[in-house]
Amino acid sequence: MQINKRSFFDTSEVSKEYYNEYLNKGFVTNEDYFTEKIFYIIIFIIFNIFAIGSLIFFFKLRQSYIIHQRNFALTFAGGIVLFLNIFISFIPQIFEVPCFLSVFSANFINPLVNFIFYSRSLRIILFYRFNIFKVSSIKNKRVRANLNGVYNSKFEPNYYLPKITRRINRIIELIILVPTLISILATVLIYILGDNMVQKCPFLELKDAMISLKTNQGRELFVVVQIYGFIYTVLSIINSILLLFIKDASKYGAKFECLSVSILITISNIINIILQINASSRVDLYRENEIEKTPRKIFLNLFEITKGGKMLFTIVSIYMLFASITLPVIQYYKAKSFSREIFNDPMSSIQYFYKVLNSNSLIAELRDIAVQEFSVENVLFWENYQILQKMVYRYQLEYKKAKEMGDERIVSQYDFESYYQQQLQSFSSSSMEDYSYDPNMEVPKEILPYYTSFYHMFIDFNGIAVVNISGDTVKRIINNLCSYPTVGMYDDAKNEVVEVMFSSIYPILLRKNKIINTSL
Repeated sequence: MQINKRSFFDTSEVSKEYYNEYLNKGFVTNEDYFTEKIFYIIIFIIFNIFAIGSLIFFFKLRQSYIIHQRNFALTFAGGIVLFLNIFISFIPQIFEVPCFLSVFSANFINPLVNFIFYSRSLRIILFYRFNIFKVSSIKNKRVRANLNGVYNSKFEPNYYLPKITRRINRIIELIILVPTLISILATVLIYILGDNMVQKCPFLELKDAMISLKTNQGRELFVVVQIYGFIYTVLSIINSILLLFIKDASKYGAKFECLSVSILITISNIINIILQINASSRVDLYRENEIEKTPRKIFLNLFEITKGGKMLFTIVSIYMLFASITLPVIQYYKAKSFSREIFNDPMSSIQYFYKVLNSNSLIAELRDIAVQEFSVENVLFWENYQILQKMVYRYQLEYKKAKEMGDERIVSQYDFESYYQQQLQSFSSSSMEDYSYDPNMEVPKEILPYYTSFYHMFIDFNGIAVVNISGDTVKRIINNLCSYPTVGMYDDAKNEVVEVMFSSIYPILLRKNKIINTSL
């Protein structure tokens, strides 16, 4: 019986003869699909130009804030694996391929793609919560100052909070490596120990991939990817729910990418399961007498159009590559264009940004954006730096009063701890522009513990919310703290942190039109 042209919406059951003929109908070896093969070749060429260009630009921009915020190493590795996965998925539409290429793609590349993406989604969820935790940890901390100015580390969470970051990174590594290694090991064992696997899936014999997919050639080898597909579908659903509670500073940022891809993967997996159940052979080819019920024609048509469901995942993979690699590059150049547009605007100056930093409402907006951008430590640094300034100013006022009373030692009786906690719990970013001090003045012993605490929170590698400043600045701070601590020893670090915020989160605030000139 000759198979007619596809009638897409035909829901009738096909005959056994029609079904057997369908199972033997290939794609690459069938001249009826010559035009479709040319289409795939053109798309394949366009894809390679687009993907390689995107990866090159992404690598060149690896130092930019937008790329750095997405974790360059993890995202770029995911992009390379995605490119390889899509490249391999196009080959069976152009050439005959060995069975083992399909096995390699399904059991090695596919789990690697899925779990790299899942780890990136999980990273967003965990680091978003961790940045919120940083804010609450610093807000609720208690410093036990003593007269000797000795920092007592047991009152600070410095030793367990940094471990969270390392644990998150370790979890991500395990999520990627362990399932991939299990998949490889399981595939090798099935191939070696399985019944006649060498005959069922010859290592180098070239065949039409469509026929292999229809007849489930070497289906034992694909048990691993079926199990992983089910697990990953469940994880994608959970991921989608968790991502709904994440706030993103950018409309098409990392949250949008991960949420949209999770939904697409879930939908694709469900469609693929339906197609595999209804359109591929459950029995060996030519054993017609064992075919008790034939499938509906619409499923056979869908199976052929989607190339056994493979092109569904290829489309999703292309979207993943666009969202994770191309979109950040577009956003970078869009942000650069926006910066040029507002170059002459007074609001785009560093001087105006300092006014923003001294506005209670706008510093709160910046903090929210920083949480979403996983860089809240910079805003927390600024807020606590302002508190240190107020501590110095308060000390100078109390010292002046004590001096007027004729006994400078009275200044030690002032409750600096209560004042510090008052500032910490009800932070007010009131402007300190009119306040001047000698940065080379030695830190008084009464407030030295707060300077030491600040170091352990923001400068020390094991700090609660360590900021990314230059090594030279860190060395100068350590040298000052150990030899002659001055009230201005964090000024250079402050300048670097402000510059980082100015170039990273401040443009986001400007784009969101949160600033009104008259409010400052």
